[in-house]
Amino acid sequence: MSCEEKLRDKHIIPFVPVNTTIKLNLGGENELMWKNNPKYFSISTPNAESLGYKGHGIVIFTEDAKEFHCFDATCTNCPDLESYFTQKDLKGNIAICPKCGTEFSLLYGQPFGNESKIYPLKEYPIRRSGDLLIVSYN
Repeated sequence: MSCEEKLRDKHIIPFVPVNTTIKLNLGGENELMWKNNPKYFSISTPNAESLGYKGHGIVIFTEDAKEFHCFDATCTNCPDLESYFTQKDLKGNIAICPKCGTEFSLLYGQPFGNESKIYPLKEYPIRRSGDLLIVSYN
């Protein structure tokens, strides 16, 4: 069993494959290139399939033009795992759960404050290849 397979089983959010490609240059300035500017995605490209656990979507956070992070949009503090972030819940480098109010760092995926018993956000591997961001978790 690989390390990735072991880690999959250790998170509160069950394994779901996530695969999408996002174009960074679509004929103009792209907000994903702005530092500390998170974007919510619910549908994959080019397959138009729901993204994330239960189709809740993913959040891509730009640390800088070279470093990106991708998290499942599902709040790990809500016991039923039904609450998730959308674009309106993203403020700079923070995601705020609309149901419980827990704030998560989009740089590390960790909850803020003394909430050590809360799982971090589930992170998906993301890489940049030219003008594309590729998220691939199988």
